[in-house]
Amino acid sequence: MKAIIVDDEKHVREGLLLLGRWDKYGINTIFEAGDGEEAIKLITEHRPQLIFTDMRMPKKDGVKLLKWIHASAIPCTTIVISGYEDYEYMRNAIQYKSFDYILKPIDPEILNETLEKAVKEWQVQDLLRTPKVKEDQIKKTKFQKEKNSIQNIEEYLRSNYQSEINLQEIAEKFFLCKEYISRKFKQEYGETLTDYLMKIRVQKAKELLVIEHVKIYEVAYNVGYQNEKYFSKVFKKVVGVTPNEYKNSLSN
Repeated sequence: MKAIIVDDEKHVREGLLLLGRWDKYGINTIFEAGDGEEAIKLITEHRPQLIFTDMRMPKKDGVKLLKWIHASAIPCTTIVISGYEDYEYMRNAIQYKSFDYILKPIDPEILNETLEKAVKEWQVQDLLRTPKVKEDQIKKTKFQKEKNSIQNIEEYLRSNYQSEINLQEIAEKFFLCKEYISRKFKQEYGETLTDYLMKIRVQKAKELLVIEHVKIYEVAYNVGYQNEKYFSKVFKKVVGVTPNEYKNSLSN
């Protein structure tokens, strides 16, 4: 475990280092900060589990530090160390979920009792957090797998647009139900799978129609349509003109 002592008085920090039985409670790394600003940098970088902080400090005081820790939702246990039995300080310590409030001069027995309890509290909270972390990770992994599956289906459409493709075939190929594919594909690409495939085919058809002597039925066949009339109907729906009209416009 890691801890940080935040106090603008060096002798206070040194005293805590000497008085605390850190090793006994499994704390093998202890950082020091002279004010809240320095503390925020160290906390952000090293994520100590225990944070001991004074309340009156220059630049950024203990109240502002506690507020930042609380707002950032950093998993840690905070303990206030203050030379003032001040109601406002105590109220802020309670508001921002500090574990305890120790008065200076530091009593070694109280310090170590608090240290022991704080470590136990951290361990309990850490166990409670672990299932949620795992649950969040499972959700993220599931979401990514779903996203990858839909992207793979999109790539399949682009690679196989010339073949007869239907939703049932895709569902069987990717081991997903048709309703799920339809819903997720539209969420990802903003249109139905059928419309998306139709636009791929029409775009490929436009590329083929540029070729001077190509026939409309040949284009239809090469982009996955066996029926020339149906292909012409689909093409006009997307482009606004028939394949013949489109081809003639290219030569004008």
